Amino acid sequence: MLAIHRFLLTRTPRLYFHVRNIGRKAVGTRRKQRTLFSELIRPGDLVFDVGANIGEFSAAFRDCGARVVSVEPQPRLTAHLRRRFGADPEVTVVATALSDHAGEATLFCTSADALATLEEARVTGAVGAGAELEWNDTIQVPLRTLEALVAEYGPPVLVKIDVEGHEAGVVRGLTTTRPSLFFEVNRESVDEVLDLLADRGYTDFLLREGERPDWVSRRPVPAAEMRALIAATETDCDCLALSPDAALVGDRRPAEAPGSVSDARDR
Repeated sequence: MLAIHRFLLTRTPRLYFHVRNIGRKAVGTRRKQRTLFSELIRPGDLVFDVGANIGEFSAAFRDCGARVVSVEPQPRLTAHLRRRFGADPEVTVVATALSDHAGEATLFCTSADALATLEEARVTGAVGAGAELEWNDTIQVPLRTLEALVAEYGPPVLVKIDVEGHEAGVVRGLTTTRPSLFFEVNRESVDEVLDLLADRGYTDFLLREGERPDWVSRRPVPAAEMRALIAATETDCDCLALSPDAALVGDRRPAEAPGSVSDARDR
């Protein structure tokens, strides 16, 4: 199976990404993302999609009426994003990686999928997922910060971050505004991310398991409790840190409802 992925990605990338889009649509990924974010985004809101990959989150954000800055450093993927959203003036594709400083960096890529990371420890298998993949390609990519994007495009109400273990670096690059942050949980670095956000005044966190269209519980919890929830699950998950600033979050938060963790998992 990896050989088939590798062949399609390296020989026919347009077909590969087209098939991935169809596959994700068939399993309802975009619909689930749209459902998840419909309470967090209002028409006209600005959203940053950091680590946009094939654009499934960007498409879901557009379904919610958001203006989207879609950030992706891999050339094949940025080419795909520009084809996919080329007719949509509300999507801007930015070809860069993000970190806590500007410059240039080595991006480690796989030959059998569209994953990439700035974290060399992920590639060597020292930490994190991905040992089953072949991290045998590197490219030099520009580095920018979230602050630079804010200065250019304005403050977003939501930032989605999926950067294969470099989440803390991305978060450190944002210092003047506090949007809601939705980030993939990488267990080797999530404690650092939660500490950074707690230090910056974030107090309300929610957890999503797998690609479910709702949160494990709709009751926001502090960073310490979120750490315990993550430790208690073996499922891939994502975390939402709600903006502590009323001007940014407003009513853009999931409505709390009676229920428990077990209730949400049984949906």
